[in-house]
Amino acid sequence: MAEGARCEPSRDFLRHIANKVISENTAKIPIPIINDIRKALGRAEDKYKFSIFGGNPLRIRDYLKSQDFMDLVEQLSAHQLTWVLEKIIEALADEYSDTCPPVAEEAKRILEEIKKSPKERKDRDKMDQDIIYRTLKLHGYKVERDDSGSILIDEPGIRARIRVVNGVIEFQICRLGRASTLEALLARLEKIREL
Repeated sequence: MAEGARCEPSRDFLRHIANKVISENTAKIPIPIINDIRKALGRAEDKYKFSIFGGNPLRIRDYLKSQDFMDLVEQLSAHQLTWVLEKIIEALADEYSDTCPPVAEEAKRILEEIKKSPKERKDRDKMDQDIIYRTLKLHGYKVERDDSGSILIDEPGIRARIRVVNGVIEFQICRLGRASTLEALLARLEKIREL
């Protein structure tokens, strides 16, 4: 951080900028993703201490350069929702352009990177096992990787093995259940067969 860099914004990144953009777009974003974005930004504020309320807004630059931020970009990219992050970063750059130029400049740089990266990602497999692993973890699943690189979910009543093959997600899900009669078992098996 440059000594004497002027940074005195009156609006907080998380409360006044990010939350406003998210609120304006709630109809276009699934609720679990909204929750994931807010959690990720809240954790980032705790870790990087960039709030205008007792923190240092210049530290937003550190967050934008971090792996934590890139993880959020990757997660939203997997859901084709990077446009939300673009709107947040664009609003940050606009809001901080006069009151905190160093953060506004970094925001503009990151915005350009985010805008060009989807084109590069389309050349890769549509899905990436790391993205799936992080997304499942963010959604509260207990996930592990086995020796072959497959992702395993082991929750009470459900087990799953997930892997990406040629850009397609392959999964095998086992659900633990109980039936009091053979007819009930057959009925459940038929329902599973229909899936």
